[in-house]
Amino acid sequence: MRVARSFAPGDVRIEEAPEPEPGPGEVVCDVLACGVCGSDVTDWYIAPRLPAVLGHEVVGSVRAVGDGAAAPGLGARVAIHHHAPCGECRRCRRGHETLCERFRATRLDPGGFAERVRVTQELIPELLELPPDLDPVAATFIEPLACVLRAQGRAGLRAGDSLLVVGAGINGVLQIAAAHARGVEAVWVREPRPERLELAEAWGAEHHGNELVDVAIACTAKPEGIEAAAAAVAPGGTLCLYAPPAPDVPPRLDATELYLREITVTASYSAGPGDMRTALELIASGQIDPGNLVSHRLPLEDTGRALDLQRHAAGRKVVVEP
Repeated sequence: MRVARSFAPGDVRIEEAPEPEPGPGEVVCDVLACGVCGSDVTDWYIAPRLPAVLGHEVVGSVRAVGDGAAAPGLGARVAIHHHAPCGECRRCRRGHETLCERFRATRLDPGGFAERVRVTQELIPELLELPPDLDPVAATFIEPLACVLRAQGRAGLRAGDSLLVVGAGINGVLQIAAAHARGVEAVWVREPRPERLELAEAWGAEHHGNELVDVAIACTAKPEGIEAAAAAVAPGGTLCLYAPPAPDVPPRLDATELYLREITVTASYSAGPGDMRTALELIASGQIDPGNLVSHRLPLEDTGRALDLQRHAAGRKVVVEP
């Protein structure tokens, strides 16, 4: 089968790889679509993992089922989560599933930018069968929406709160949509790019002035964006870091102000199984319809271009269709 293997930032090669075979309790899926995530082009984060087949926003069709696999049958279309928590360790019990050692150790073989993936036994319970009328490209938004839902849960966002989203890329827009789905009506956005600001406003956010908010979610890794989010949090409110700040350019946060205003600072990494199920429900029901967020649908051989488009923010959502 063909895979798009990344060797370095900007160096993606189409290669032949062995056909994956399902072991006991496993399945192999044809990849129908895989979204490109900002983390796929966060060079400091991804470089230590290369060479690798990237891609984790995966939707597939079950091609082969191993002995004893408790999985949907052949031909079933599924959203495929890339990690699985144990559900029993101290971190899982405290609500930090994505910090679970098994969560970090499990992964797809080889990755979503490939014609097929092997889903290991630990990941089988995370397979979500899709309704027959759900477009696989739209279903690639299940994973990023799940990450958004987890972030809002960690920030304690609830109906009646006010929210500021800093950064109106795709995840910022999903934050707006998910907040409205929670019953949050006061949603503001800060975004320097006019076309992104216009998109965010079309999804129901207002351009932020100097309003103080209960929750600010920084969907940008830029220090000035994180600092702006912190400055907008009202006393007793919460700042949530959603995008990973680069280790060599940390944001400047005033610890004295955080203390005096009793600001909670939290962060959110990835998504758990419950977040994935809720995201599927929101998309399948039409409560959140991400279809118009897709700007590019590219074949596997153009994975390098897909990653470049994401790296340079040259489109909205980019999806690879092997």
